[in-house]
Amino acid sequence: MYRKMFQNIRCLTWLCLVFFASCKKDKPNTGNVILPKDSTARVLIVCEGSLGNGNAEMSLYLPKKDSVYNDVYNLANNQVLGDIFQSLAKIDNQYFLCINNSSKIVVLNPMNWLQVASINILKPRYMLDIGNHRAYVGSLYSNKIYVVNTLTFAIETQIQMPYQNVEGMLLSDGYAYVCCWDTACNQLYRINTATHALVDSILLSGNAPHEILKDKVGKIWVMAGNAYKSKLATLSKIDVASKTLEQTLPFAKGVEAIKPCFNSGKDSLYFIEVNYSGGVLNNGIYRMPITATNLPNAPFISCQPNQYFWALSIEPVGGNIYMGDPKGFVQKSTVLVYNAQAQLQRQFAVGIGVSSFYFD
Repeated sequence: MYRKMFQNIRCLTWLCLVFFASCKKDKPNTGNVILPKDSTARVLIVCEGSLGNGNAEMSLYLPKKDSVYNDVYNLANNQVLGDIFQSLAKIDNQYFLCINNSSKIVVLNPMNWLQVASINILKPRYMLDIGNHRAYVGSLYSNKIYVVNTLTFAIETQIQMPYQNVEGMLLSDGYAYVCCWDTACNQLYRINTATHALVDSILLSGNAPHEILKDKVGKIWVMAGNAYKSKLATLSKIDVASKTLEQTLPFAKGVEAIKPCFNSGKDSLYFIEVNYSGGVLNNGIYRMPITATNLPNAPFISCQPNQYFWALSIEPVGGNIYMGDPKGFVQKSTVLVYNAQAQLQRQFAVGIGVSSFYFD
């Protein structure tokens, strides 16, 4: 949400920039014709919308058919999704959509796209499936984690965290590793998912941790920082067994580093650097091996002038790289699909504020 407010300040600037930006013509959107009830090889696309306008959307892309369906929830349920579609998770064969500014989680049947439930949680951000039909839900501006029963949709209990803004969460060996995106926080917290008890923490070198993932050898990677709040971006590697910090790689001052992800082999880490001013410096998709001792100094896929990326994911089968250009959150976004050799394969239009992809 901090980043969202930061972008809203820039919207007037981007309104001017987008008219002068040069880009390739989008592939015609063939969606919104007949919504498929079931399919394989789905790519679900989270489109946040613009803050306060209630124009969040979920798009569907079928790679085998090269077909796009926009505003899937509205088409199936005849109502808008809400304000700021933050994230999506599939738990117990149902889709859970966190609609942040609408303070709800929408539950969908993946076979027909119909809503089966709505869970009222104040500003939900991300969900973590912890097994046994339970999930953790983080909340913006709150130090609570909500424990949700994913069969009954009831909130069973709450976990009090030392800091607010629970963001990235990771399940590993019966423990949830939790990031609190608070500028005062420099810890990664560990929760016993059997008892929901906060048991200990791991000291980080950077403040405001927000994203977490695990590589092929079991090391945990944490991205931290908040450029808007002048907190240096860092990327840290942690040994889970010893609960020790092995390595921290600092980004240059002022760099916004977000959306880390691994390739299918989990031996190469990708992330986005964002330059909101329209320049090409520190702007694009970056790639590094997990054995690297330094951050990459040049992008793997560069941004054009007056462009930045806001979504990034690697296709589990095939290894294609999906990225999203939000067009300053003032018009329809563009999804671009590259192969592992950084060659553009296709592009298509989706809703406003594309932010993440889910491969099902």
